[in-house]
Amino acid sequence: MNNTIAFSNWNFLSLFQNFSLAIKSKTLTSIAGPNNCGKTTLLRALCGQKKMQEDITVLGKKQNAYKITDYTRIVRGVFPLEYTPILETVEEELNYTADKLFLRKTEKSKRLREIYKNLSLNKVKKSLIKDLTEEEFIRLQLALTIVEMPKIMVIDDISVYFDKAEVKKIVEYFKELIKEYGITIIMTTSRLDDTMDSDELVILSENQVVLQDKPLEVLQKDNILNKVGLQVPFMIDLSVKLKDYNLIDNIELDMDRMVDILWK
Repeated sequence: MNNTIAFSNWNFLSLFQNFSLAIKSKTLTSIAGPNNCGKTTLLRALCGQKKMQEDITVLGKKQNAYKITDYTRIVRGVFPLEYTPILETVEEELNYTADKLFLRKTEKSKRLREIYKNLSLNKVKKSLIKDLTEEEFIRLQLALTIVEMPKIMVIDDISVYFDKAEVKKIVEYFKELIKEYGITIIMTTSRLDDTMDSDELVILSENQVVLQDKPLEVLQKDNILNKVGLQVPFMIDLSVKLKDYNLIDNIELDMDRMVDILWK
């Protein structure tokens, strides 16, 4: 699988020095780390907000070799609450964005119908944007990005605004988009529980990659995660400790199954 995005010995101000990271195409990659480790700055750089640079490669091409107008169609970012609506209602805003794509009527209808359903926007379809809650507004931001179907979506920490169950639903929708449209999604989070359904998990600390692998592999490195100030999800932390005492053989994420195993 070819890398879609690569940072190669990237230097940015005093924040990132000789930073390297490769992200695979058509995957959901989560990036986690303590506050001020550079997660949001990394996403802003990917979106071209920090000046197009030659040390970042996107789709086999140096970032600064793109025209900015072409690049913003390829890479789209969602930074919660950082958006100024053009029209008044949710429906008008989404229709306006979809119409700019010159989709066939059937494709536009299908895309919008799926977005309304999967992002729980049907109930606020006719609502004024100014009356939306923060959560509803962020759902609209996600919808406006998804309707454009860019090749790469970057999404800054939505766990601040959604509980674990809601993030899980949104991530399940992201996985469907990846499967159907072959897009690449990169999202940051401050909550490790939200990374379990990702294809890869990257841990940043002090503006460097300290871990990168499948989530379950990364989350078992409790000594490293604790050292950088991240809380390991409860069931994984418990499983690791029980494995150390040879009470279980494998990581168990379901509490009921864990109890059954221990009682046998």
